[in-house]
Amino acid sequence: MKQWYYSKVGLIQGPVPESELLQKIRRGEIDGGNLVWREGMTDWLPLSRVPELLGQTQSNIPAATATSEASLAKPELSFPVNQPGGSVPLPQPPAYQGNYIAPFIPTYMWQSVVATVVGLLFCCVLAFPFGIVAIVFAAKVEGLRVQGDYIGATAASNNAKTWMIISFVMSGFGLVMSVISLITDSI
Repeated sequence: MKQWYYSKVGLIQGPVPESELLQKIRRGEIDGGNLVWREGMTDWLPLSRVPELLGQTQSNIPAATATSEASLAKPELSFPVNQPGGSVPLPQPPAYQGNYIAPFIPTYMWQSVVATVVGLLFCCVLAFPFGIVAIVFAAKVEGLRVQGDYIGATAASNNAKTWMIISFVMSGFGLVMSVISLITDSI
């Protein structure tokens, strides 16, 4: 006996024996706009275009309620024509509709700005460029995270942290050098 697949509400149903499919047609569960397919067919077709099923039903098949002829010309569902014998096409699960919470990735923006300002306050020429580099990397983090590039956002965050620390260290070095300079000048 032939095994049939049919689409209902965008989901593939089946396989069902031909007798069961004919019962669903007679009960009105499947109308002429539902797509049907069985092994040996090249593509999915609307039930209203499958004469072998139409001839076996005693009642008229209701026409598609909200399906236009243009949308039936190219069905969205299709199986490969050259399937290996005995394979059963499986319906795909629906897309995940839950709430996804993206991971938190620190930007280190305010820390980078503070490191840059501290570098400027202590007139540390070496610290200022490192602070600017830290700010540039910190500015990239959120944009990459929003785009879904979590690896790139994490790398930019790590780079911002590294350059911010270097800027603070250089600022501290500048501060120590300034203190030493003041002490030696006063002696």
